[in-house]
Amino acid sequence: MGGDVFVSVSDVSAWGCRLLNPSRNLFIGDEVTVFIDGLYPLAAVVRWHDRGVCAGFEFTSAVEADQLELLVRHCSGRVQLAPPQWRDGDRVNLHAD
Repeated sequence: MGGDVFVSVSDVSAWGCRLLNPSRNLFIGDEVTVFIDGLYPLAAVVRWHDRGVCAGFEFTSAVEADQLELLVRHCSGRVQLAPPQWRDGDRVNLHAD
């Protein structure tokens, strides 16, 4: 059982997100729950990380369109939909470049 960590979301899609300033205690494959005001909790898996600078999370199921819209609106100005080059069909390539 872990503790709460407050982070900034920078890129998001229906299948995952990139977080800035994540805990250095995250490891690839860790299962986490992402809590964002106004949204239901999102189960995710850590797919990559860069030593506390940023990390890629893959949601275990797609975020519904209305929830994704709320997420982008909630983080207004700080988050954007994932760039097209990260997309692989309906999913997002969460591997670090």
